[in-house]
Amino acid sequence: MGKEKHNKNPSGKALNLLRTRLTNPNFIFKPFSDSPDSNYSKLKFIISSSVTEACNNSILLLGPRGSGKVAVLELVLSDLLQQYPEVISVIRLNGLLHSDDNCALKEIARQLCMEHQLLFSKVASFDDNSQFVVAMLRECGLAHKTIIFVLDEFDLFAQGKQRLLYSLLDAMQSVTSQAVVIGVSCRLDVDQLLEKRVRSRFSHRKLLFLPPSREDTERFLEHTLSLPMDSTLPQKYTVEFNERLKVSFN
Repeated sequence: MGKEKHNKNPSGKALNLLRTRLTNPNFIFKPFSDSPDSNYSKLKFIISSSVTEACNNSILLLGPRGSGKVAVLELVLSDLLQQYPEVISVIRLNGLLHSDDNCALKEIARQLCMEHQLLFSKVASFDDNSQFVVAMLRECGLAHKTIIFVLDEFDLFAQGKQRLLYSLLDAMQSVTSQAVVIGVSCRLDVDQLLEKRVRSRFSHRKLLFLPPSREDTERFLEHTLSLPMDSTLPQKYTVEFNERLKVSFN
């Protein structure tokens, strides 16, 4: 009786399972993270090398909106934070909110203070915050801790005098610092917007994210929408659902 009631509405349970998957980037991007040639693998290698070899790095993630730049980045950061929980700090900025150099540096200082349980000064000047960030880079480097700066909408940071970008990249020239700057942008030519002094300090690494091919799209849909055979759903329902799904791809 209990089992009959449990299986009374399999379609509702299947729908809930699929909704859970669609909101979980770890599940969605798993089939695209296995290959050593994937952007996931390349990005993870670059960042993890910075952590294990105590070096500085900078990289641009480029591609149209919806191509998975941020989702893959977040998946990589999530994996690395689990792998190295004590030695990684992530500072996040968005050009739509922090394109002003003063605002951006203040936000970096605020997040660093929160991360390291320090008192944050709201009235500190640009120079004060700049000196604080440089000091934190030095202290974290000496403690073998890596600071990862994620600059979303990177092209907006490349406007104006670019004092923030110069300050960050120049501070990373120190042998004691240990940091990674990751720029995310929809503009494929964003590196051409950088001033000469900024460009000379950037590593010129780029990862290009393209819209998925037809084969990748079908593989993604099958991975995401196929029901697992080992779930509590009725086996007959699961088999029929998956067979109809395969037919829809042909």
